[in-house]
Amino acid sequence: MFILLVSLSLLILLLSGCLCLMAKRYLVALYTVCYSVPFLALTSCFWSETVILWPVDGYEFYLDDPLVFRLALVWFLGVTGAFVAYLLSLLMPSYSTTTGGKTVFSSIDLKSSGILFFGLSVFFILFRLINADAMLATFAGVESLVVFSIIMVSALALAYPSPFLFLVSAMLVVCYCVANAMTGDRDFVVLVVAYILGIMFRYRYSIRPRILVLVGCLMLVLLAAGVIVSMIRMDVELTVANIAQYFLFNSWNAIILPLVEQLTLFWDGEHLRYGKTYLDMFLSLAPSPIYSALAVEKPIVVDNPALWYYVPGLGGIHVAGVAFENFGLLGVFLNGFISMCFLRLIDARCRNDNFLRFFLYMLCSASVMHWVWYGEIYLLNALVFYVMALGLFLAMKLFRGIC
Repeated sequence: MFILLVSLSLLILLLSGCLCLMAKRYLVALYTVCYSVPFLALTSCFWSETVILWPVDGYEFYLDDPLVFRLALVWFLGVTGAFVAYLLSLLMPSYSTTTGGKTVFSSIDLKSSGILFFGLSVFFILFRLINADAMLATFAGVESLVVFSIIMVSALALAYPSPFLFLVSAMLVVCYCVANAMTGDRDFVVLVVAYILGIMFRYRYSIRPRILVLVGCLMLVLLAAGVIVSMIRMDVELTVANIAQYFLFNSWNAIILPLVEQLTLFWDGEHLRYGKTYLDMFLSLAPSPIYSALAVEKPIVVDNPALWYYVPGLGGIHVAGVAFENFGLLGVFLNGFISMCFLRLIDARCRNDNFLRFFLYMLCSASVMHWVWYGEIYLLNALVFYVMALGLFLAMKLFRGIC
């Protein structure tokens, strides 16, 4: 039975990928791949007796038929939910997300705000390059803020094309990657992915198959760079054998552990939280200073899904694990369905692209990997940043009106 489920999952994944590429839905394709990568890596071990998590020495779990079936079922339900949502979206009539009229914000409002975000990005990058250790201690928790700030500048470069703006945005991305890699952090990958997808979204009508092949090769190089940075951070010897092992397993071992524990110990449903985790996410969306002023911790910090089943040196949880923890197998299906509906809305065609479209698209692109591998809180944080940015644009508009 589990062979059938794995085969069907692979078939659905292949069909989804082909549909996404033909329809030029690159954000949807990114989500689909990231969702399935942990399961794809695990399938290579489905016919072994045990799986040894590497590089965590001595940690292994036994693969019996019930566990393999449950893992395959969770994967199948997740991709099926997403696939059903995608097929239903194809039946919906096409629409335009912009009217072509005047927008609320002028280019001056947006570019003025862009200067502030540019300054924040430059400050963070320079400080990190000069004193990486102090940066880690002083600016813990603002990594996403800086990534989103660079995305803001990059979206301006796409909305108002000019060689100067494009060069500035590209230099910010490159400098951030260097500063990030120097501290052994591979989160620069999410920024590069968002930057590439933003460009592909902007010029999607000009994308040809050979360009997709080139982008695919670039993504593989980017993934390899992230793997090597992680190995250096964890003091792993850079041998061919180690690189091959780390390349295969490091992408899934941290986040697949919760599923292994859940499907082994809590299959009967006694663990269900009935949506408490998602409620905690929404209650944790306010800026951190508000919680500090009230002397309380964010609910998602008190009960963080990434720490439910923690292994030293690793961490995180697959988004299917969060859904299973709250609503069981039905939650896994609905999670894939609702996620795909949201991404299809963001990835919809529009008649006249503008800055706000590019900005939102790139924010979601930067959140996909963290969202799928740690929970929806990363996506919600990106949307909160988008709303706060709209407030800043409005403030700039009002300030210009007063002056």
